[in-house]
Amino acid sequence: MDIDRGTGNADGNGDDTGDDGNKKSGRGCLFWAIVLVILVGGAAVTGALMGMIIFREEEPLPGEAFMTDIGLRTLAVPGEFQDLRIPSKNNTPDAIAKGKQLFEVECAMCHGAGGHGDSPLGQTMYPKAADLTQSRTTSKTDGQLFWLIAHGINLTGMPAWGTKYGGANTDDDIWNMLAYIRTLE
Repeated sequence: MDIDRGTGNADGNGDDTGDDGNKKSGRGCLFWAIVLVILVGGAAVTGALMGMIIFREEEPLPGEAFMTDIGLRTLAVPGEFQDLRIPSKNNTPDAIAKGKQLFEVECAMCHGAGGHGDSPLGQTMYPKAADLTQSRTTSKTDGQLFWLIAHGINLTGMPAWGTKYGGANTDDDIWNMLAYIRTLE
């Protein structure tokens, strides 16, 4: 018996018991086979789910839009933006008219002229462009919408429009657009 390789014990009797009669502990092939099956199974499930989520072209899964909206409201938008309101200087008829002009140039290509998310481009996006007249948008605070417009939304077609995030619009431009968006029905 080769003691150096651990194939026997020190007394050379050829069994795997120690001096006190207890079996040697160790992980056998069955343990590693189970671990391998769990890992391969987990990888297969993850791959299938990611394929459904990332590469699909149909509607979002049930609850997916709701969960995303909760994430946008509570996690994505920094706290200092939550309670901001449209400044009075950006909520005048002239400012709203400027906001409408910006909306027509920058937003309508996806959200449609009336903000219903019904443009040809907006309908082919995944997720589809938001209908700005529905409660999913109208229930957000001015500050939340300001931040989402200025910052954009990762993994969607919504780009950052604010100069601080690489866009072309000043804060006043975004407030004007937001004041116009609030007039949509």
